[in-house]
Formats: sequence, structure tokens, C-alpha cells
Amino acid sequence: MSSRTPGRNPTRADVALRAQTSPATVSYVVNNGPKFVSDETRQRVLRAIEELGYQPDPVALSFRGSDSNAIGMLVPNFNGPFFSDLVAEVERQASRRGKVVLVGSTGYHPSAERDMLQTFRNRRVQAVLVIGPTSHVGTSLSTSSVVHGAVNVLRFDTTRDVVPVGIAQRAAAREAARHLLGHGRRRVAAVFGPVAHDVFNIRYRGWRDATAYTAAQTKDLVRRAEYSFQGGFDATMDLFTQSILPDALFVSNDTQAIGALSALHRLGLTVPDDVAVVSIDATELSPFLIPPLTSVRQPTDLIAEAALDIVDSPEHSLPKDVRVPFSLELRESCGCPPPAATTPRADD
Repeated sequence: MSSRTPGRNPTRADVALRAQTSPATVSYVVNNGPKFVSDETRQRVLRAIEELGYQPDPVALSFRGSDSNAIGMLVPNFNGPFFSDLVAEVERQASRRGKVVLVGSTGYHPSAERDMLQTFRNRRVQAVLVIGPTSHVGTSLSTSSVVHGAVNVLRFDTTRDVVPVGIAQRAAAREAARHLLGHGRRRVAAVFGPVAHDVFNIRYRGWRDATAYTAAQTKDLVRRAEYSFQGGFDATMDLFTQSILPDALFVSNDTQAIGALSALHRLGLTVPDDVAVVSIDATELSPFLIPPLTSVRQPTDLIAEAALDIVDSPEHSLPKDVRVPFSLELRESCGCPPPAATTPRADD
């Protein structure tokens, strides 16, 4: 009797039933390990594969050995526009290099990070790219690295720590905050992500470099919030219900900045007349917000390229970290004039 249901592709379970063995044993035969399979059982499995026309999953096959072209990618979530842009760019460039990319979302949970990292290790992927702010990867890997890159690259085949790839976070925050001061703003409030995420602590230091506020001023003007639209909204509502209102707002990421702009609108404050706003992590959304958002751009193409170069580099040439250039994209939210309209030429 056939173990295959007409109209569907045979599965590993079908092969196991035909070969009178377990699905796990079929997997060991297909992947040539990791457990030993007797010659007799192996031949039964191979006959069943041929009879049923079973085609193993090409992604699973990519994990056969330590020379696999598969890489893992961990993201905290897919809600933030910057994360989405960066994941898409990594996948695009990895595909051009013939690599398979497996993506997992951790939700900022340390246990999820540890479990996924161990899964990737067991699968013997080339490397894991950890995207976005994290406080757990270092401890999960028993490494002393400060993981503050837009992408943090972990190679399992080396003794080196995580290699961060990203912009100079402190300098970027300092330049963005100074730009607000250059518009004549004198009370520059700030919204940052959680203290547990080191990248936001670095951006906080850049804001302090620019503003040089006292400890008392900083307490009044800084809010820490969840890294989300709602977090930015709630923190901004709290900041702008004080007796002395800020006249500018620095937001440490575009995700929170979207919530911040909504909160300012809810409070009846006009951007940039009442409150000038700048952010970090410019995405495709930034020019289409109301008003268009001035933000620091992290070049996702250069970050992805550098991260994948590290994946492919020999161990002796791995860098300690990689910095890529950033740019402050000026738009109306900070008080800069809108770009001049282009007048069509008569001969166009």
C-alpha cells in the first residue's frame, strides 16, 4: 500500500513510513548525519526516497556541513521600519552571494535569543547577524563584546568576539542635537530607548555632548521608553505636559519619532514652529511623514555589505569593528526649508 497521498508532494514522514523507520532517521540519511545510520537502514531510506520521488528541502540541505552557505539573522521584531529596511538589504545582498538567510524574531527576550543562537550553532551556519539593539547577545555567547552595531556579526568558526558594524552612534547623535541648537533652540528634550540597550546609551552620551545640560536639566528633559511607536508617543506626551515646555525634541530612533510626531499633534503643538524635531535611523517613511522628518541615515547597503564581508573573511583578517559613514538628512521637521520645487522646462 502506498504511503503517499495523491495530489501532494511526499514528505519526510512518508519516506519514514515506507522505509519502516523514523523521520529523524530519514533526516540523518539525507543530511549525512549527525547520527550514525546502519547500511541496511540507509538503503531502505534511499529506496523509499527514490520510489516516492521525495525532494529534500533545499534550505535544510544547506545545513549539511560547516562550509554551509546558510547564515542566521536575529531581529527583535519586524515592526520598526529601520529593521525592515536592513533585513531586506541583507537578504538581497546575501542572495547575490549565493547564501541562504534564515530570519528569527526574538521580541527582546533573552531566552529566545539564547535558544535561537544555539539552534543556529547546532545547524552549523556560517554566521549569525544580530540586528538591532540588544543587551543579551554578549552574555548569551559568553563574550565581552559591546554589541552596539546596527548589525553584530557572530562567526561560530572563530575565537573572536562579536564584530559590530554600524555608524559612529555618539557622533551621529551629537551632530543631530547640535543641528537643533543651530536653529536657535534652547531647551532640547530627548526620547531614548531602554537603558538595557547599549546603543541608546551611546546616543544619549552624544546628546549630552551637544547640549551640556546639568544633571537636573537632564532629569527634566529626558525620557526612556519602549522601542515602539507607542513608546515614543507616551514619552512625548509626558515631556510636553511640563510647566516649562521644550522647544525642540531629539528622538533616538525613527520608530519612536513617529509616535512623538503623533503626540505633538495631539497636544496641538506645531512642528517645527513650536517644536523642532530630529531623529536617527532615517527610513523610506521619513520624507512622507507630516512634516517630513529630519533624521540621521544609517546606510543599509554599506552595513549589509560590510557584515557579509566579515562572514566571508578569513579569521586572521577579522576587524575589531567596522564603521560606515552616516548623513543627516535635512527636512522640514527641524525648521529647515523644504526643498525647492522643480519647475518643468518648456522643452521637457
